[in-house]
Order: sequence, then C-alpha cells, then structure tokens
Amino acid sequence: MAGVTLPDMEVTWRWVEASKHPSAELLLRRAGLDVPWGVGEEEAKAELTAEPTIERCFGAQRNDGSWGPDVRVAARVLPTLWVLKALIEAGLDGRVHQVDRGLTFLRDHATTDAGYFTLTGTDGGVLPCYVGLVARLFRDAGRRDMVGPQTGWLSRYQQVSVAGQARRHADDWGHGLDKRYGGCFATTSCVIGVARAAEVWSAKHNTEQRQAFAAASEALHERSLAFARNGQRLLELPAPRKSPGAWALPAFPSDWRVDLIDVIHAVAQAPGGTDSRAQRAVDTLVASRLEDGSWVRGWHVTSAFLKGFGAVPRGQGSPIVTARALVALTLLAADAG
Repeated sequence: MAGVTLPDMEVTWRWVEASKHPSAELLLRRAGLDVPWGVGEEEAKAELTAEPTIERCFGAQRNDGSWGPDVRVAARVLPTLWVLKALIEAGLDGRVHQVDRGLTFLRDHATTDAGYFTLTGTDGGVLPCYVGLVARLFRDAGRRDMVGPQTGWLSRYQQVSVAGQARRHADDWGHGLDKRYGGCFATTSCVIGVARAAEVWSAKHNTEQRQAFAAASEALHERSLAFARNGQRLLELPAPRKSPGAWALPAFPSDWRVDLIDVIHAVAQAPGGTDSRAQRAVDTLVASRLEDGSWVRGWHVTSAFLKGFGAVPRGQGSPIVTARALVALTLLAADAG
C-alpha cells in the first residue's frame, strides 16, 4: 500500500531551534531525536522548573504529593492527574522530585488492588480512556512500575472494532464493561480510547501487544485517523470549543481528550510502514501550520494550579504544541523511510 506524503519539516526544525524553549528540547530528546542546539536535559529541566508558574504549582503541592483543596483524598485524584499530565507533556519526568511525589500519590490512592488506574478507588472506576492516558504518562515519566498493570488491563479488555468485527465481547469481560460508561464497549470503542491504547501497545513488547497494536492501527486507519466513516467530515469528538472538528486542533495542556497530534502519534509506528489512509489527517494538521513553521495552540484545558502555563500571544506559535507536532510527523516520516 502506498505511503503518506509528508511535508518538508526544515522550517519547523528551524523555528523550534530558534525558540530555545526547554520543553521543546525535552520533548525531542524523549522521542530519541537529536537536539544539537540544546543545553542538555538537566539544564533544560532546571530552566523549565524555574518558570514562575511551575514554581507556584510546586509550592501548592500537598505533603502527600497531591494537588487540590479538598480534604478528601479521592477528590484530589483528578486535580493531581491534570497537573501531572501538563508537566509530563511539557517534558518533565519522574526524576523531578515533585513529579515523582505526585505519581506516587496516584499509585497509592488511585489504583485498584491489581494496580489499575481508577477514578473511584474500585474496579467500577476503571475507565478505558483513562487507563490508556495514564499508561503513556507513567511511561514518559519513567515510572515503568506503574505502566505494566495498565498495559495488562488494556490488552485484556480494551475494545477495538475492525471492519465491523469486535476484538472483545461481553463474555470476555464478565463484569459489565459492555454496559458501563454508556456502553462504550458494547460493539466498539471511541477513537479516544483506541488512540490511547495504540500509544501504549506501540511498544510491541510481546505478541499480544503487537497484535493489539495492529488492530488498533487498522481501526484508526479505517477512519482515516480522524474522519467519519463517510469520509466527508472530521469526527465530532469532545472538545472545549463548540464547533465540529475543533478537537483536532493542536492542544496544550489538555485533559482526557485527544487532538489530531495524539492520533497521528498513535499510528506513527504502525506495522508495514505508513498507510495512505493517514494522508488526510496529516494534510489537516499541516494545513494549520503557520508560514514560520510553527503551530498555534488551538485549545487548552489548564489546571488552576498552572494558570497561564503554555500560553503564548494570540496568533503566535506554541513551542510545546509545535514540538509535539514535530515529534509525531518525524516519527511518521521515519516509519515511511
């Protein structure tokens, strides 16, 4: 099958280099890309954590590693998750003390006995898209002790439908996953859940993960990564901006939702090389690139503890969003090669 025609990314590389933003350097290094202009990982982390917004955020962290005003531990799980998600997606990891403490809080107070991430502390609070979300966060943060249970849950339960055939059925679950959360596992799973799972399975550590990743990749490619089955319009996934297809705009920080960069990144290492069915998604992302090679921040959901983090003047490129897009497209280009 023919592959994808990718844009010239030199102008974006030059823009990122000129930005000298620590998050851009850290995200490129995390992806294993060369950063000859960089100051080094430790210095970039020190520069990033010295930003006033992050200093204030760290100052608001509780003694147990969480964030949030509520005296109830369970009520601080989501506020802590959104802070950590923003920090990790900005390039920090578990070697930063405050990030490690926050991750340990989630391990101790937001996992079931089997280690699955849960919103309620019980099996009934294990939500598919959240399991995939935290699995990637834990991996990017270097907390592999917390990744394994999430990957195991996804491999056992995550629904994926390819050509109308479901990967899992009600008998495979045994505890109502086909009815919980609005029945999102009844016959398929939303693009958000499949994209999150694909990012985790892309590690392809064993045969089961390789097979699961192949199924997730095919399921996404059936939709041209981001389009309705009729192929005429972008999927109407949840997004803060109330307009069809707004979810696809590059985002930072975000919450449980995905943007188009996430979905492209999820299939960047698909088996068999790049797939021509991803072309429309790539073209859609590239169409929003500015002439200087950068991408603006299309939407964001920012924690109250990180107010203003990632903000740039209106109409100007975002170093973090641009680095995210650069990583996804570079990985896709490497796969095409």
